[in-house]
Amino acid sequence: MKRVLARSAALLAPLLLAAIATPRLGAWLVVEDPLDRADAIVVLSGTMYERQLEAADLYRAGYAPRIYVLREIQDWGEVELQQRGVRYTRIVDVQIDALVKVGVPREVITVLDSADSTAEEAGYVYDLVTKLKLSRLIVVTSKQHTRRARMAINRRLQGTGATVIVRATRYDRSDVDRWWRNRSTLRFTLFETQRLIAYWIGIAD
Repeated sequence: MKRVLARSAALLAPLLLAAIATPRLGAWLVVEDPLDRADAIVVLSGTMYERQLEAADLYRAGYAPRIYVLREIQDWGEVELQQRGVRYTRIVDVQIDALVKVGVPREVITVLDSADSTAEEAGYVYDLVTKLKLSRLIVVTSKQHTRRARMAINRRLQGTGATVIVRATRYDRSDVDRWWRNRSTLRFTLFETQRLIAYWIGIAD
């Protein structure tokens, strides 16, 4: 552990300084694989509609016959409502309603449990591949999450023979070329850079 921490400290500071000073960092975080027909589309959690709409477009274009969406992490308010026996509309219910309204049949949508990390989402992808014998999946996420998501999922699927096609939603309008000009894009860029570095050196997922 001491060796890992020392290595982390030695690498993290200069890499972060270089990242902050690099105008191309935002765009570098964005990677995509060529589209091809797949067995299913998996929508990673994290947006209300951006990633879901991309999945709907891909489905309607004939790239895959099924869509898998993940529940959002419950907050304590939802837990309290459940304890009180109060019925309420979940975020995933609203998302599914929107998907149906833009032309996705309800019967082709499957809801997966919530995930607390990209590594946990990669575990769900692994389960789909191994339990349902899927050979190719399209994974939809936000622009600057694509590089880390692809790394995490491909690492998890090593040895399965499955192919993952990572796609950034076209509805993510973040200006990745001038990522420092918008507060939310700035935060997301720095967060993804830190997580990616930590993932490389083995201290985070």
